[in-house]
Amino acid sequence: MAVDPIDINEEAPLIEIPGDKGLPLVGHTLEVLQDIQAFFDRKTRRYGPVFSTQFLGETWIRLTGPEGCQFLLQDSGNHFSTAQGWASFVGELFPRGLMLKDGEEHRYHRRIMQAAFKKDAMVAYQALMSCALPDIVKRWPLDSPVDLAQLARQTVLDMASRVFIGETDHQQLQQLQQAFRNNVEATMALVRKPWPGTKYNRGLQGRAFLERYFLNKVSEVRARGGDTLFAQLCRAKDEDGHNFTDQNIADHMIFLMMAAQDTTSSALTSLFYALTEYPEWQERLREEHVAFKPLTYEDLGQLPDTSNVFKEVLRLFTPGAVIPRRALHDVAYQGYRIPAGTIVSVSPVHNHYLPEYWREPERFDPERFSTERQEDKQHPFLFAPFSGGAHKCIGMHFSEMEIKCILHEILARVRIERDPKPAVRWQKAPVWHPKGKLMGRLVALT
Repeated sequence: MAVDPIDINEEAPLIEIPGDKGLPLVGHTLEVLQDIQAFFDRKTRRYGPVFSTQFLGETWIRLTGPEGCQFLLQDSGNHFSTAQGWASFVGELFPRGLMLKDGEEHRYHRRIMQAAFKKDAMVAYQALMSCALPDIVKRWPLDSPVDLAQLARQTVLDMASRVFIGETDHQQLQQLQQAFRNNVEATMALVRKPWPGTKYNRGLQGRAFLERYFLNKVSEVRARGGDTLFAQLCRAKDEDGHNFTDQNIADHMIFLMMAAQDTTSSALTSLFYALTEYPEWQERLREEHVAFKPLTYEDLGQLPDTSNVFKEVLRLFTPGAVIPRRALHDVAYQGYRIPAGTIVSVSPVHNHYLPEYWREPERFDPERFSTERQEDKQHPFLFAPFSGGAHKCIGMHFSEMEIKCILHEILARVRIERDPKPAVRWQKAPVWHPKGKLMGRLVALT
């Protein structure tokens, strides 16, 4: 059931939100970075579903449960700013990106961008992926130790370079990919000052390089056309026939590349982990994919086991662990007072483990998403790996398509095995990742 926010002046008295500030200066930042799931569990047990913390130098109000997720992300009363919520994280690194826009400006840009994710565009992207993947995968090292997390990141970067941009110059590709890596890594920098030698400064320099690249390329791509996402954005028009400006295109390309690299490579790494941890599912998916040679866009909907595995990976290893907004004025929620200007956030990954909704939530069980069980359908905001509301990820179907295409090529060529030593513990952090290298090997199928 939806929870409607109300203005603070319309209902009283209201309860001040409970919580604590944690350690001096750093607050709860280190606890969140170490294990966000455990942190949310502790605070929820102590304070209930609404509590305040200190994180990254600010007071944050945390809402738990799918009702809190719906209240914040649906925001039917326009009480929260997405742009101001994300600004302290990525404002300098991805200025003017889609999630740093609110209201009519956001709706305007999203409407134009939707053209780049319509069916005809997606069919073209899938064809580009099918052409690019054999060359990418055949260069993978066989029968020797390989860092599967690094392999996932590089594969997604290679795909994005070809499908998003269409760049063919090898040296230019290397520079672009390094700039993207620096830009994305800077989003999690603890020192957020442009000091020489810092991760954050490298990210800002990467952003500047990317902006110059795209601004210099817009005219050429407009004239040349093509099926890449870059070309789609260059010819996208609004209702009055107006194109995006060159700056709009550069900003959106950088943002979309960041989103694709960050979330999709995280999901692919988690998928590698799951398929090596549960090899019976790797074989089950291989049997499902063998019927489709070659894989076409229409075939993507005929892979129910793959869809369920992808969803279960996103449930257990949600790439975006925290979604922030900033209150535009005083608001009330479930009898609590949310002060104007406060950061308010939800954590979908925490909701993805709530035992009152999920059967054995710690267990890897893709069949929980089957048409017979549908555990995710108990509440519209219970399963929210791609956020929700007006800012729901515009590229979520692209991400699933990319994962399925990559997986199809892998399953046809190799068996993925994990090196049992050293043991890997999956760390629940703001971006899910293995604690230590995720070492494995690719064994050619006979």
